[in-house]
Amino acid sequence: MKRVLHLVLILFCMVQAVKAQDVGEITGQVVSADKNEPLIGVSVVVKGTTTGAATDADGKFTVRAVSNAVLVVTYIGFISQEVPVNGRSNVQISLQTDAKALEEVVVTGYTSEKKADITGAVSVVKMKDITSIPTGNVMSSLQGRLPGVTVVTDGTPGGVGTGVSIRGITTINNSTPLYVVDGVQTRANIATLLNANDVESIQVLKDAASASIYGTQAANGVIIITTKKARQGEIKVDFDAQLSAQYFHTGIKMLNAQQWGEVYWKAYQNDGVQPRHDQYGSGPTPVIPEFIDLNKTIRAGNTNWADEVYKTALLQNYNVSVSKGSENGSASLSFNYFDQDGLIKYTNFNRYNVRLNSDYGFFKNRLRIGENVNVSRWTEKFKPGGIEELVIAQHPLIPVYDINGGYAGPTQGLGDKPNPIRLLNQQRDNRSNQWRIFGNLFAELEAIKNLRLRTNLGLNYNNSFASNFEPRWREGDRTVDTNILNVTNSNNLEYIFTNTANYTVQLGDHSLTALAGMEAKEFTSEDLFGRRVNFLIEDIDYRYLNGGSGAQLNGNSASRTAMVSYFGKLNYAFMDKYLLSGTVRQDASSRFGKNNNEAVFPAISGGWRISEESFLKDVSLLSDLKLRASWGKTGNDLMDNEATYTKYGINLNTAGYDLSGVNQGVIPTGIVKIRSGNQNIRWEVTTQTNFGVDLAMLNNKLSITLDYFNKNTEDMLIDRPYIAIIGEGGYMAYNGASMNNKGFESIINWRSSIGSDFNYDITFTASAYKNKITSLPEDILYTWGGGNGLDQSIVGQPLGSWMGYKTNGLYRTEADLNDEITQPGKGLGRIRYVDINGDKVIDNKDRTWLGTDLPKFTGGLNLGMNYKSFDASIFFTGMVRDAWNNAKFYTDFFQLWTGNHGTRLLDAWNPDENFDSDIPALTAVNLNDEGRGSEYFIEDGSYIKLKNLVVGYTLPASVSGRLRVKNLRAYLQAQDLFTLTKYTGADPETLGYPYPIPRTVTFGVNVGF
Repeated sequence: MKRVLHLVLILFCMVQAVKAQDVGEITGQVVSADKNEPLIGVSVVVKGTTTGAATDADGKFTVRAVSNAVLVVTYIGFISQEVPVNGRSNVQISLQTDAKALEEVVVTGYTSEKKADITGAVSVVKMKDITSIPTGNVMSSLQGRLPGVTVVTDGTPGGVGTGVSIRGITTINNSTPLYVVDGVQTRANIATLLNANDVESIQVLKDAASASIYGTQAANGVIIITTKKARQGEIKVDFDAQLSAQYFHTGIKMLNAQQWGEVYWKAYQNDGVQPRHDQYGSGPTPVIPEFIDLNKTIRAGNTNWADEVYKTALLQNYNVSVSKGSENGSASLSFNYFDQDGLIKYTNFNRYNVRLNSDYGFFKNRLRIGENVNVSRWTEKFKPGGIEELVIAQHPLIPVYDINGGYAGPTQGLGDKPNPIRLLNQQRDNRSNQWRIFGNLFAELEAIKNLRLRTNLGLNYNNSFASNFEPRWREGDRTVDTNILNVTNSNNLEYIFTNTANYTVQLGDHSLTALAGMEAKEFTSEDLFGRRVNFLIEDIDYRYLNGGSGAQLNGNSASRTAMVSYFGKLNYAFMDKYLLSGTVRQDASSRFGKNNNEAVFPAISGGWRISEESFLKDVSLLSDLKLRASWGKTGNDLMDNEATYTKYGINLNTAGYDLSGVNQGVIPTGIVKIRSGNQNIRWEVTTQTNFGVDLAMLNNKLSITLDYFNKNTEDMLIDRPYIAIIGEGGYMAYNGASMNNKGFESIINWRSSIGSDFNYDITFTASAYKNKITSLPEDILYTWGGGNGLDQSIVGQPLGSWMGYKTNGLYRTEADLNDEITQPGKGLGRIRYVDINGDKVIDNKDRTWLGTDLPKFTGGLNLGMNYKSFDASIFFTGMVRDAWNNAKFYTDFFQLWTGNHGTRLLDAWNPDENFDSDIPALTAVNLNDEGRGSEYFIEDGSYIKLKNLVVGYTLPASVSGRLRVKNLRAYLQAQDLFTLTKYTGADPETLGYPYPIPRTVTFGVNVGF
């Protein structure tokens, strides 16, 4: 009987064990312990497996697991938990806030710091706001999102036309900030070395205290980019895809062929002359002819050249990444394919990116060795130079092709601009192919407790090849019978070897972090070019130097620069409320001579976390309040690598001499002095002071950061203009100008929720600057930077200021004409210029400073929201500034140009119909010299743009789990939807004749496994 009972008991236990191993569906919800609010995106993983899910907008999740499984629950900012299922089918989980985790860590120079302890001016990008923006250059998506960071971009494919400046203009030289990608420094265009999908975080070091650790490279600010790494205990496969349609939408309305003739007739009638034109005839009204050439091969057209040059274009962006992280190491591999056709026909940017990031720990992770390597290959197909201006300048009467299928061209009375379509078709195969290997190898050792030694070897290698072929061509009656091939090849290699020691110690209320390091870097470049003419066959397969039969030319050059640096930084905190930081760096550069080879860049900053004081500790509304102040120096060495040397060059034209005096035969080639060296030249130095406030209130729902800065740049590197009697070699680099830039910056953020399903986020950024030149050498005081050469200097004016004539509207009545001012060409409907010097004569002495197009204010507003599985964001950006509208030369003055004009001329001033018009009266002669630079060309260039709109849907975890995917999100995104502005040019964001910015509509999908 006992045996039977024992057998029954054993069978019962076995059944229970089997039942315990049954795999079933487990649901649950994760909420915050303090507010009982659902937490979105919490990782819930079955311990010991890779099975898991992420919580949805309601904090809910679904996983499949055995009934006795343990769930590992992790979420940034909260304490991780291991939750036993214990046979439950529904598990409610409450996570406690982790105060330490909420102290955001920010990557700064050669190290990282808690954001709460930072005393400099550092901005951090919210990557979630920009991940869905289709762009080849991640920097272009930062426009208006960070105070103090100005992003200027155009529509050039791949984002290679994007420029970034930090806190206005610091120098007359290259104002590009220093980029530090995973510890490797570069000034290369980010579009060519980085896939936006690989970016984990972006930090911008704006003031000298935060940037001076980079010394002579930091005057323009520093942008630190960290790429994605695998997280511990996580295996991920992610796929992202974007398909975009790009539309041209910024055209200027131009006259059609009939309107052009009518405007021409009106202009001559206003001048009291019977109209007569080689194409439109001499009758009472203009008549469009059948043909516009004597041979009758070019039929008259009515061409909208914008429609011919611009097209709807596609953008494709695909990214696949695989990552795995463990306690002892991690690895991530990503592949990206980016292909963007341009709005201008045949232009294109095509890029392949492969990135591998890995690190592994040894000796219980006391030693870590790793690398971050990115390999890029890209091809660019360029536009013909100046074609954007040609679109509005070319006459509409000219067709694209003649009756024989050849290219039509301008004939008598229609200007002299080339056919834009000929340029596009004949240059469509010109291209540039490039490779870049960019990355680093590193080793980090914890030699003793709290002491970390790190060595880092960075590499930036770039190889480029470009081929540019100019074929024989014919358009209309113009012919060029010579074809030319130009080929260039360039190899650039930069390495950076960095060694640092970082020590951290906590002694009671005292916290101390010390960093010391040295760095050596070298950049070498070698270029080779070849040129040849007369190619019998112009097919692309024969466009190689060996395919030509005519004269050939080649050349080769190289350069090298090197720098060695020593630096140190000390951070001190007392009771986490009194903060002090000091930095010093010494640089020695090969760009400077022995007299000024070295420079030292110090900085100091301090902070006071008032919110930690006892008198504010119990103020419930206040979450954090910190005052910051900093002072420091940074440098700039961007100039000619050989500025300290006197340079000579071999030149037959300017240095050849008939030594024998026989006046025949071959003239010996001579050497000419190109420039004079200056061993005393020294670094540009920028001294910057910053005051800031960081405020958080209402349980961190409201956060505000305010900064005021004042920076002075001295000893700017310029080439001194010289008088003719100096002769050859008069150019010499020297330190000769100073500049001041000051301004305010702010960022305000509000994050909250309504109910349990709706969360929203509002961020407003604002920046305002003033710039001026503060000093110049006496010998160029009135001539450099736009001065009038007599008595007016740019000193006291912003860099790039306009000098010209002030205006006072138009002469509209006879009373206006009787103003006792002598103005040659004045008359009814003509521009009225202001007599600045009061001598009653309008002449060159009345030119004065008219302003600048530097922004007075820039701002951005981002609205983000989530409702259950739906998300949306709306981003506006704007600017307040004046703008010089170059297009008015074509649109407003018929007398200045024989090509096309804008439809604004249809509303030109006349005393009967358009008396209140501000557009000068039509005329065919420029008696009033209205092409001169004046206030007439200056407009209000301010604007507000709906820059970005995104609507997305994330599949609930319960559904995605059944589909065996970790997450699935689809979204629609649109860029450049509308612009509010008074500017009459093409686009107030991009003045002049840039590559137009497209309106873009994108469909995207993100899938995680």
